[in-house]
Amino acid sequence: MDPVIVIMVLLSAVMHALRNFFNKRALDKQAFAWWFEVFGLLFFTPVFVFVFIREGLSISISPAFILLSGIVHFIYWLFLTMALEKGDLSLVYPITRSSPALVLIFSVTLLNENISILGILGILLVVFGVYTIHMTRFDISELTKPFRSIVNNRAIQFAFLTLGAVAAYSLIDKIAVSRMNPVALAYLVPWITIGLLTIYLLKVKTKGVLKKEWKAHKKSILICGVLSIFGYFLILLAFTVERVSYIVGLRQLSIVFAVLLGGHFLKEKNRLIRVTSSAIIFLGCYFIIIAE
Repeated sequence: MDPVIVIMVLLSAVMHALRNFFNKRALDKQAFAWWFEVFGLLFFTPVFVFVFIREGLSISISPAFILLSGIVHFIYWLFLTMALEKGDLSLVYPITRSSPALVLIFSVTLLNENISILGILGILLVVFGVYTIHMTRFDISELTKPFRSIVNNRAIQFAFLTLGAVAAYSLIDKIAVSRMNPVALAYLVPWITIGLLTIYLLKVKTKGVLKKEWKAHKKSILICGVLSIFGYFLILLAFTVERVSYIVGLRQLSIVFAVLLGGHFLKEKNRLIRVTSSAIIFLGCYFIIIAE
């Protein structure tokens, strides 16, 4: 894999983990997400204006993909924030990012991507690391825990629903960047997401929740605004030149960062096992980097 692409994806992974770390500490996860999405657009507006001025009306835009991606991203935000509300960051977040297996299957069958044996091995290691990160002890019986937890653990349920949304928008965005300018995609998709989030918040939240969240975490909101929009843009750029299954697999290094943040700063449990599983994820990502 091109070193420049690797750096871009790693930067995006760090941004993604930090954003979710700050979101976990929010008073209201959904209000927090709304705020940083808004500020992310404000920060990214000069970039979009520059590209629009340079390319003019010739800038390539696909309304159908913008709408579809925006809707799926809204569903992603809805499930992710619910998962973070009910579960530990270092347990919930890895499950939400375990999409490489799904993306691998669909990228080969739908996009006809050519994946090497080493690349497949790397992706499977990433998935295995994500799968084992929930364990409370090193025991084979613990391997069935995610399936048992789905039945009665709401955080796990929302995390797996988030997983499906991640796989869906990854494939949609991969196709979209082949048909339109990635800057336009990164800028226009969040408008759809914010519109839907606004309608949702107005219907289910009490008055003043946005104001209260802003007063409590304005600095974190501004930081996450930058992290969110530019992290998304880096991934879209990577999609233009590299296979989606590799990019999505490599981006799971964000799980390693999230686990370290959750274990150290939030004092979450089972840190040893989660760090061990993170090491497996790291090895899988290394195989993806050197795969052809």
